[in-house]
Formats: sequence, C-alpha cells, structure tokens
Amino acid sequence: MKFAENTGQAAEYLRQAIPLMVKHNIPPNPLNYALWYTYVSNRVPELNQELDKTLTTYGTCPNLVGEQMFRQHMIKDEVDSAENVQAGLIALVNDLHEHASETAEETKNYSNTLQDSLEALKADGGPALPLESIIQTLARKTQDISDSTQRFQTRIDDAQSEIESLKAELEKTRQDARVDPLTGLFNRRVFETELGTLLYGGNAGAVTLVMVDVDHFKKFNDTYGHLMGDKVLQYVGKLLRDFCPEPMLAVRYGGEEFAVIMPALTANKSAELANALREKIQAIRIKQKKSGEVISSITASFGVAESRQEDSINTLIERADKALYSAKEGGRNQVKIAP
Repeated sequence: MKFAENTGQAAEYLRQAIPLMVKHNIPPNPLNYALWYTYVSNRVPELNQELDKTLTTYGTCPNLVGEQMFRQHMIKDEVDSAENVQAGLIALVNDLHEHASETAEETKNYSNTLQDSLEALKADGGPALPLESIIQTLARKTQDISDSTQRFQTRIDDAQSEIESLKAELEKTRQDARVDPLTGLFNRRVFETELGTLLYGGNAGAVTLVMVDVDHFKKFNDTYGHLMGDKVLQYVGKLLRDFCPEPMLAVRYGGEEFAVIMPALTANKSAELANALREKIQAIRIKQKKSGEVISSITASFGVAESRQEDSINTLIERADKALYSAKEGGRNQVKIAP
C-alpha cells in the first residue's frame, strides 16, 4: 500500500490516530501505527469495519487480530505474490544445487581417474596397465565430465529462463492487483494513489474529478442478463480509455461506476469533455445474438468537482458524488458540476 499524503496531511492523520490508540489501549508499535493511520484516513473501508467490530467485541485490538488485519488489508497482494515467487525461486535453487552436486561428483571422479592414470604411467618398470587401456579410460572419463558439464550448463540456461518467467509472473501479479480484469482500466487502488499524489504533492495544482455512473444498470442486467451488462461496462471502459488520454486517468471505481481524474483542467472544461463522453455512451448500440434486438437505451450520468485548496481525497470524492447524485435526481443522462 502506498501513502501519498504530504507532511501536513500525514501529521493530521497521526494526530487523530494516536489518541484513538491511547483510548483503546493499543500498543504503540509500527504495525499498529500503520493500522490506525490507515483507519483515520478511511482509505480502506473494510479495515475500518473490522476494527470497529473488534473494538466492540474486545474493547481493544489484540495483537494477533491486528497482525491479521495488517496482512489482510495492507500487504496481502505484496505478501501473496512474494510467497509465490519465493517458492518458485526455492525450487529453482534446490534443483540447481542438485545438478551442481552431480557435476561436482563427476569432476571429483575424473580427478581421481586422472591421478590414477598418472601414477600408472609413472610406475617403476612401466605402466601397470596397457597404455591403450589407460588412454581409453581417460577418454571415457573426459567424455563423461564433458557431458556432465554440458548438462549443468543446459540447466543453468533453463534456470535463467525460469527466472525470467518468475519475474514476468511477479510483474503480472502486481499489474493484476492494479487493473480491473473486465474493463482493462486501472482500479480504485490506483485511483486513490494517483489522486492523493495530485492533491498532496509538492507541486499540487488544481485537479478535477469526474464520477460516471451507468444509468439504470441493475434494471439493464435484470432485463438482458449479466453477460450483456458486462459488455456495456467493457464498451464504457473502452470509451473512457480512448477518450481520456494521459495525463487524465480513467478507472473503474466499482460496479457500474467509473471515475476520471483530469489534472490541470477546470470544472467547466472537464464538464465539456464529460458531456462529449456522455453523447458517445448514448450512441452505443449492442445487438443481441439470439433475438437480433438492438439495444439503444444505454446512458450515463456525470458528476464533476474541481479541487479546492483544503480538499482531501474524501472531500473531493464526496463533492463529485453529490454532483453525480444531482444528475441522477435531475433525470439522468446529464452532467452536473458541484457548486
């Protein structure tokens, strides 16, 4: 988990967290600081719910429970991916160790054979074995050590490929943790990190947030089925991705709700873009394979909020959500700007 707050915001969260820890008799260790810092920032609602339930049950947060929450809500993805890669690396090292031991044994045998052959050649009164026999033995052992070395080299080459594969797997795991699999957009985790960086960064400027919600989506799912609903979300995701190039960032916020971060744009300019996007969504046509029916009733509502100097992530989202709610209440399929 990344923390994007600036010094002032971080100090404020810590100022709120410490009295709570004292009140509930929470040991002041780094793990608990991280838990309660995250709690007061309200960045992981599931963690807050679990902590509240724990306090109701125990009156405090037992160490074992706190450690489990820390692992589950704050470092779960990092731990899981690290454990998988670690297991692969351990298996790889063990395999290489086994092959290295075999090669070392072959080398030792060859060394012994070479020594025996040299002693036989130096024996008083001539070689104890026929010269041809000694040469044949050396040739055979030389071939054996050559084959063993070649096998080990091949295994090292294979290991290199496996290492590259493990690196790719780790990178994919990290990517999967950040990307919504249905739409291909980044998810809420990335959204909060990027929005926090823009709001709390040292060179923070104005940023506008646009919340997008597909209208009557539950009714659409009930009428046409979840597969058709997924198609709608994929279409909307593609429009957002194509329509909002960098430095804008479109994400799937959750369910049928999306969000677009628009840095350095005013609310009015962002509303213009949102309205153009609204028209694109309204123009979506989906044809059902079985019935041949063309579905043309897809619309979306938009809420736009431009950041203020005192805004936090939560307050900016709240104002954009209120504007979105106003658009819904006003008849849907429209763009509303937060006052």
